[in-house]
Amino acid sequence: MVQKENRLLNTTNTDRVEKQTRRNQTTSFNKMEAIAYGVQARFEESTGYSKRVTNETISIARALGVADSEIERWATYRLSCIARDAERLRDIKSLLDKVYGRRFSAMAKSTRA
Repeated sequence: MVQKENRLLNTTNTDRVEKQTRRNQTTSFNKMEAIAYGVQARFEESTGYSKRVTNETISIARALGVADSEIERWATYRLSCIARDAERLRDIKSLLDKVYGRRFSAMAKSTRA
């Protein structure tokens, strides 16, 4: 009987430890995602990468003979996505600046070099 109770206690403790570990991993993952979005915002801000990709895609589509009406429809969609992402990235960047201050700005600049 005592042995059965000990097994039950060990299982309960193991379950608690595993749940706590999963929570910590989820929290770390979410923090890393937030940081990545902030870095992406800094990178996008300095390079205009998304707009360059869009322009190059339009050029290639024209060279392949895609109809102008389809290119225009896609470009409108793409630019609305870029605008939405830019707004979201500005918000994230602002939050990271509040939390990390100049350290974040300096880290982001060093990743561009």
